[in-house]
Amino acid sequence: MIRGSWASSPFFSYAVCRGAIAFIWFYHGLIPKLLYPHEDELAMGMAAGFSPAGALQLATIGGVLEITMSAVVLIFWRQRWPIVVTLIAMIGLLAFVALMQPMLLGAAFNPVSTNVAVAALAIVSLHLLSVVESGNHED
Repeated sequence: MIRGSWASSPFFSYAVCRGAIAFIWFYHGLIPKLLYPHEDELAMGMAAGFSPAGALQLATIGGVLEITMSAVVLIFWRQRWPIVVTLIAMIGLLAFVALMQPMLLGAAFNPVSTNVAVAALAIVSLHLLSVVESGNHED
C-alpha cells in the first residue's frame, strides 16, 4: 500500500468501486442491448416466450434501465440503496440466465464472472462507504 497517498484512501477505493459499478451498468446497457443487440440477449427474451421483435424490445427496455441504473449509482453517490439494488439485481439476473439460457453460463465471457464480480464490488463498496462515513481510517 502507498502510505500517505490519495491511493491509500478508503474514499479513493470507494470511488473506484462505485465508478466501476456505474461503468458496467452503462456498458452492458449501451453496447449489447441498445447499439448492437447481441444474439444472447435476444435469445434470453425469446426463451422467456417473446417473439424476436418482442425480445428486441425487451433488450431495448433492459438497456435503458441499465443506463438509468448507472446514472442512479453516480447521482446517489453517498447512498447505499443503489448498491443494494445492484447486489440484488446481480443475483436475480444470474438466476434468470441460469433458468432461461443455462448454456450461457459456460461461455468464455459469461454472466457468472460478470455478475459475481459486480456483486463483489457492491459488497466492497458498501463496506468502504461505512468506513468513509465513520471517519475511522488512515489517510
